[in-house]
Amino acid sequence: MPASLVRVLLLDTTAARRARLERLLHGEPALAVVGAAGSAQQATEMAARLRPDVILLGVAGAAAQAVGWVGEIMSGCPLPIVVVAADRPEAVQQRAFALLEAGAIAVLREPSAPEGEACAQELAALRQSVRLMAEVKVVRRWRRPPVPPLPAPPARPRSRPRTAPAPLQLPAPAVAAPAKPGSVQLVAIGASTGGPVALKRVLATLPASFPVPILIVQHIADGFVDGLASWLTAACAIPTEVARPGAQLAGGRAYIAPDGVHMRLAAGGRLEFDAGAPVNGHRPAVSCLFASVAVHCAGRSVAILLTGMGRDGAAELKLLRDGGALTIAQDRASSVIHGMPGEAIRCGGATYVMSPEEMAAALPALVAR
Repeated sequence: MPASLVRVLLLDTTAARRARLERLLHGEPALAVVGAAGSAQQATEMAARLRPDVILLGVAGAAAQAVGWVGEIMSGCPLPIVVVAADRPEAVQQRAFALLEAGAIAVLREPSAPEGEACAQELAALRQSVRLMAEVKVVRRWRRPPVPPLPAPPARPRSRPRTAPAPLQLPAPAVAAPAKPGSVQLVAIGASTGGPVALKRVLATLPASFPVPILIVQHIADGFVDGLASWLTAACAIPTEVARPGAQLAGGRAYIAPDGVHMRLAAGGRLEFDAGAPVNGHRPAVSCLFASVAVHCAGRSVAILLTGMGRDGAAELKLLRDGGALTIAQDRASSVIHGMPGEAIRCGGATYVMSPEEMAAALPALVAR
């Protein structure tokens, strides 16, 4: 077998479903099916023997078993897992983010129509996702850092005056920090592969009283952005909504770019949308959001570039930093793929390099500067 071929292991509950998965890949010369398993245990055993590059997991019906399977594989034989869900769009959305949190790196709807242009586009997207995700050689499960017990408060003499609490100690900047830009008015975040879970980690502990709006561009398959907004809202004190034309930005809310259009910040704090050509292969593109923030709000913003493949948003993070923004890139250890944040670090665009948990702890202090 040529070394350039991507080796795919299929996983689904029935032989008929596994045959369906194989047909979805049929005709793609860069993909080679090396085996088919009917359980997570069998997949783990076959993976050790066949050494696939990626697992294609079919999901139909209840998600609980599939979530458990992903967790079992990621514990026993970590490999990139691409999920293909055969169900109504709303049902797929409900389970997609549990699968991502368990360790899958992409969740796509199974192409529904047997033929036609729409089906061809869906098939092409599926095959491209399998090829690209196979490049992630080691996919780690997200690990929650242990929470140390709270120390007992020290005894203080009654006569000792009360002192102010120590300020939050931020990690050292990746490069020299910019001059104080003034009052922060918004936070802009870009993310791709691994982004939904990273976003949840960043947003989950922010208080409902967080004083500024948060703008988000997340690369995600069409049809999943509403589910992502609902999933984040359920997990966080800050509600997340899909951004709409004419929306009035408000503090303590997150706005995520809708499917198929670029989202930009415009004069007066308005959001604008356009269906222009993809940028860096994406629409919406992080680069478009970051570039617009650099024009209208650079010195009054915090910009964050999270995990993802490629370089979308990296150059624009540098542009923001040069304009006075406080900028953060996700660290390698916590990233599913360190492409986008790694590019930003290499070009000098990151004021800080942090994990999502560190970002969540630092953001209230950063916006209060």
